[in-house]
Amino acid sequence: MDLLLAGSLKPIDLIVFDCDGVLLDSMPAKIESFRQWVPEQHADTREAFMEVVMAGFGKARTHHIRTFYEQILGSWVSDDFLESEVARFTDICEPLCAAAQWRTGSKEFVQTCREATIPLYVLSGTPQKPLEDMLESTGGTPLFDVIIGSPPAKPESLARILSETDTPAHRTVFVGDANADQEAALHVGAHFVYFPSEANPPLQKTPTVVQDLRELLAQME
Repeated sequence: MDLLLAGSLKPIDLIVFDCDGVLLDSMPAKIESFRQWVPEQHADTREAFMEVVMAGFGKARTHHIRTFYEQILGSWVSDDFLESEVARFTDICEPLCAAAQWRTGSKEFVQTCREATIPLYVLSGTPQKPLEDMLESTGGTPLFDVIIGSPPAKPESLARILSETDTPAHRTVFVGDANADQEAALHVGAHFVYFPSEANPPLQKTPTVVQDLRELLAQME
């Protein structure tokens, strides 16, 4: 399948999508969830924590919560405590994300790629079960060949995807909205498509930027 990347058509054999802010318009819910999660006794650190979150979207919620306690508060946390705090975040986040719908053009683009019989993967920093539930609620599950949540981190997972599918990096696209997504693409040498959302933009140059995923097609559907 040919996609319009950096101003020219390029043959692509595999497309990998981030979920939040790319497939689904769930970023506002995720941002609000992190704000609500901050313990009230540490409310004075909320803005500092949110700066870290906004710069680090695409990484697992476990990473952000560990960062809050260990870097912002300077406290050691046990694995059991960390697990309980991640569960508390999940209890806040999942109801808020349940109402998230497809971003404009994303479902149509995925359907066009599905009709072209190109393999489609989802690679997200969201844990597996909540990720599957979000996609199921929007009818997205049947559109994808494989859905992968965290852990592990995206660079390792993307490398494994390319290895398991025997797909060259230069014929692979990763579509994301955050620096962690670009880092994963750079890690394996894949094309990166930046689809801006509420997350902070990637740190490095993004030759392919779209406001609607259908812009990647030779002609808008």
